[in-house]
Order: sequence, then C-alpha cells, then structure tokens
Amino acid sequence: MAPTLADIPPDIIQTHILPRLDGQSLSTIATVSSHLHSLCSDHNLWSHICMCTWPSITHQHVDALISTFPGAHQSFFQDSFPSLIIDVNHRNSCSNSKLPDCLSQLISAVDIRYQTDIIYSTVQFTDITTNFLSSEFNIKLTQDQGISGHIDMKVDVHAGIDKAALAHLKESVTLNWIVIDPSLKRAGNLSSIKAASVKRDWASNKTIVKCITVLPGCDPNEMVQCCIYVVLGLDDKGEGLQVKEVTMKMLNLDSCRLSGGDFLVVSRRAVLGENNMRRKVVDDKERWERHCEFKETKSQRRKLDGGPAHQEDEIGLDPPMNPATTEAEKHDFGLHDHSEPGGPGKNLDSENGPLNLKRLDQTKTQMLSRSKTQSAETAR
Repeated sequence: MAPTLADIPPDIIQTHILPRLDGQSLSTIATVSSHLHSLCSDHNLWSHICMCTWPSITHQHVDALISTFPGAHQSFFQDSFPSLIIDVNHRNSCSNSKLPDCLSQLISAVDIRYQTDIIYSTVQFTDITTNFLSSEFNIKLTQDQGISGHIDMKVDVHAGIDKAALAHLKESVTLNWIVIDPSLKRAGNLSSIKAASVKRDWASNKTIVKCITVLPGCDPNEMVQCCIYVVLGLDDKGEGLQVKEVTMKMLNLDSCRLSGGDFLVVSRRAVLGENNMRRKVVDDKERWERHCEFKETKSQRRKLDGGPAHQEDEIGLDPPMNPATTEAEKHDFGLHDHSEPGGPGKNLDSENGPLNLKRLDQTKTQMLSRSKTQSAETAR
C-alpha cells in the first residue's frame, strides 16, 4: 500500500515542509484536511512567517501585542494579507461605528522591498491626542527612523533617473503599511502594495513612488483615497537609491486631507471589513479601475458643484489644504506631488518636451501667485 500524508511523522511536516511555504500557501494547505489544519495552526510557524513577511513586527512591543490577538500571529496574517479593497460584489453591513474611547495609540508597521530585499522597515507609534484628532492626518517617516537598505541602481547625479528605470521601479518596489489597532486587536494593510505610479521630481532630482488605496469615507456613500508616498534618493556613496521619506495622507473627493479623527473612523471600519471592504489579491488592472472610479466620482462632484467636470491635479503642488495650515505643513513632504497628465504610462520626462515646458511654466506661475497671496495674508 502506498504511503499517505498521514504516514509522514508530524515533526517532519512541521520542521521540513511547512516552513518552506508562504502564508498564503499555508492557509490553503490548512483547508485540505483536519490533520493538516492542526499542523498548520502552530504558533511558532505563523510567527516565523509573519516576521519574514513583515520584519517590522519583530519589534518587541508589537510582537507581544500580536500574541494577544484571538489567533495570535495567524490572525495577524489573515488581517494583513492581502491588502484592503472595496468590492461591490462583496456585500456586507454598512456601519456608522464610532471611535472606541479606549484607543490611545495607533501602530504603523511599514516594510518596503525592492524585489525580495528589504530596503526600509520601521514601526511608528502614534499617540491619539486631542491635537491628532482635530489636525489634518499626516504620518511622516524619515530615513533615520528605520532599518534602511539600498537599491543597486546607477543614477546620473545631474540627469536623474531615466524612463526605463522608472518603469523598472514600478514593477520591483512593493510597500506594506499595516495599521494595528491595539483596542480591537485587529490590523489592516492600507497600502496597494504595488505602486500606482513612479515619478521623477524635477525640483529635487528624487524619485516618488506612490501607492493608492480607495476606501469608503466617514459617510459610507463617499470615497476617500489613502495615499502613501515613498521618496527615493541617492545614497550617501552615490552608488544607488535608498528611502529618504515615507508619508501617508488621506484625501476626500475634494482633494482635502482628512483629520486624524476621520482617518481613525475610516481605517477602523476598513479593518473590520465593513462597507463592502474585503481583503483580496488584485492585479494592476483592478487596482487601476478602482482609482478611475474614484476620479470619476470626483469629477461628478465637481460638476454638481458648478466646477468643470474634469480637472487635473496641479502639477508640482500638494492637494489643497485648510486655510489655517502653515507653510511648513504645506511642505511637510519636502517634495511635489506630480499628477499623471497623460494617464497610465505617460511620464513627465517623456517625448512630449514642449508640453512639459509649458506645464512647468504654468506651475511656476501658480506657485508665485500662491506665494504672493500667502504673503499678503501674513501682512494683514
């Protein structure tokens, strides 16, 4: 009689077979039989997989917190992989759930890879204060806040990165930004994982990788965008690229930033899987479709408000901010947010030179005008 899987000693399966699988494969194997389900539920196995997938959670405090989740690291993996997405075919309850009173801190676990290599990894602890709840939401991480590696890529110091390298980075750089809610003992990945766009910033000669996730807003019938910007610049030796800054913002349909309080409401509902949210592996096509749906809704909103049906984001300028925002806050990212005038696949350094020069001139005029307006308001 041919041997079956049950004939293989359990310790051989757990020490030599299961550790070679990734989390997604392990979850699938666990559904094959009750015997494998039992073997795949080992805490140490899931702890190892989670830490290999997201090195940031090796932080002692974060690891201890995850151990208190209902299923410990297995629950954390199921919460954090894959990323969150609106799925109109996945109907679930709409909610107006409120912010839990006991929430005092939000934890962000951030890991960035170039192909299979970690190039940035950190944990950010954000205290939930009155100022955080009322101010515009913005989490900014710098190079010295995390473990940093570099991308072995030759970049001309003066000419900057070329079009082929931009396309390569778009396919090769992945980002995970997992928010952990200690009060709920739940987590969710707010990053699209793969980049929505990769641009060269002409002013700083740096590269901006942008990840976008569309989520239901505080009003479940509204949508918001969670935008994560990764700034890549030359390393100290000038031999490659490394992460300089990582910033997360959340914008509504009017391109205004949400407050910290609104961010917590939106992210909490997403983590709980409310308002047609689910965890799902998506390809570039579906990711782009969600982005286009958001832009179309945004266009319709402008039309109803009496503005133009379609209006491109200003080149080189951050999204509009509240009037009370300081000049320092307007440049908290340190770079310009380049929109995508030609749609997917069109870059500012493409063959359309005359158009680029015209748009850059328009940008300078807009920035000068804004500067004069701000100076006048300051004088008053």
